[in-house]
Amino acid sequence: MLNNQPNKFSNALRSAIFIGSLLTLSPLAAQPTDQRIFVLGDATEEVLADQATLNLNLSFSDERDVNVAFEEHQQARQQLTTLLTQQRVANQDIQFLQLLSRKGRDYQRGQQGERFTTYQRVLIKFADLTRFNQVQQALASNGYTDMTASFSVSDQRAIELRLLDKALARAQEKATQLAKATSRTIKRVVRVSDVGENEGFYAYRDLNRATQSQTVVNYDDNGIRQMAITPQLFRYGAAVKVEFELTN
Repeated sequence: MLNNQPNKFSNALRSAIFIGSLLTLSPLAAQPTDQRIFVLGDATEEVLADQATLNLNLSFSDERDVNVAFEEHQQARQQLTTLLTQQRVANQDIQFLQLLSRKGRDYQRGQQGERFTTYQRVLIKFADLTRFNQVQQALASNGYTDMTASFSVSDQRAIELRLLDKALARAQEKATQLAKATSRTIKRVVRVSDVGENEGFYAYRDLNRATQSQTVVNYDDNGIRQMAITPQLFRYGAAVKVEFELTN
């Protein structure tokens, strides 16, 4: 009888260890229910330009005397100022950049020999587009035909905030559906972050957006193609990453 007691104790100990191992390996015991989910929300919108800037170039040349080129240039500038005043363009919307001059060959105009040439860029800004075509037509009718245009959207900040609200609403909608699939509900928002916590990407996006809204693209000398590729419709977007806490 005494010899059997150690064997009984050993068997009981092994059974206890085996049962404990099963409990430890149980999925329910090892993996508690996740109470948080991460959801992405995004929104985009295409907006037509409501502002414009006419870029007008003044340039004159003479093969012998730089003063002749300057006089013709100044006369054309004065006539342009008078014309814009007649078209009711405010002085603060007209910007004359510095006049430049050079002496050399102008191969683009097919001119032989060296000439004195003047060049000046004039910016005419339009806070709205109601009179844009009228002024453009008046300029062309009076011989000012070396023009290009760039377009922009006035209230970009309001657009971005509106899209941010839409992105948040979309994330909330997705989270509600995901919680419903597990028979739970949204308890609270834990954290909201911009999907691009990548500074490099957003720096590129902002630079690209600014370039599109302010610069005319010139790939070649085909004027019709240049006008066709000048952006007048701009696409804006917002994306957020939202962390939600769920009810049990």
